[in-house]
Amino acid sequence: MYKIGFLGVGKMGSSILLGIINSGIYKKDDILIYNPSEIVKEKFKEYRFVENEKVLAENVEILIVAVKPQIFNDLKKYEYSLQNTVIVSIVAGKTIKDLESVFGNRLFIRVMPNTPALIGYGATAISKDPAVPDCVFNKVKSIFETVGKVKDIDDNLMNEIIPTNGSMPAYLYYFAKSFIENAVKHGIDYETAKILASDAIIGSAKMIIETDKSIDELIKDVCSPKGATLEGLKVLEDNNMNKIIDEACDACIQRAYELSKL
Repeated sequence: MYKIGFLGVGKMGSSILLGIINSGIYKKDDILIYNPSEIVKEKFKEYRFVENEKVLAENVEILIVAVKPQIFNDLKKYEYSLQNTVIVSIVAGKTIKDLESVFGNRLFIRVMPNTPALIGYGATAISKDPAVPDCVFNKVKSIFETVGKVKDIDDNLMNEIIPTNGSMPAYLYYFAKSFIENAVKHGIDYETAKILASDAIIGSAKMIIETDKSIDELIKDVCSPKGATLEGLKVLEDNNMNKIIDEACDACIQRAYELSKL
């Protein structure tokens, strides 16, 4: 029996896998994988792969389901004979009831991680079926704590949390890219702009977490009266950036609910 199995090692699954290995909580010999892609098999050739989803699920203590929502129902082609396997799903939009329709009456934990787990800076939301004992939940939670911060949330809010942590890296990359491109436009070399913009984001995030000030106070601290920052901020406010972000988050959540119906 292997300690942990990965059903899918795409971008998110591989980030968790490598983050776990980098943390030292598991060794490569503890891990079993199923993924049909020959490219993936070559990339992770130091790990053991099995021939199908059924063999994987029946030979691991913890199964991390990291497939795309669009192919989730393909897992129903097997009848799984599981012993004490704990099912941990990162599939966006798929509820515990959806998981039961595939794996039967098991212990289910849902997580919404993000790709910075690869370097130990993940942000993971986690929820569980009430039937899951605290000892099991804490064991799974400790896995994700090795690759970043973990917060418990109600299971009925797992779709609502997606833009806040799961999708947030993409939005921040987009945000940073825009500032870097503007710097380059004004004659600053790309690498310098990338480093300064990235460190500004890291430092600002630390200010939010590590100071007692509200975010509004932190904004005010940067904006001198009639200064340059205030002029830029005014453009964002005039173009209703808050509304744009709100609509983007709502669209993300709506899509998660749509994926749950596929």
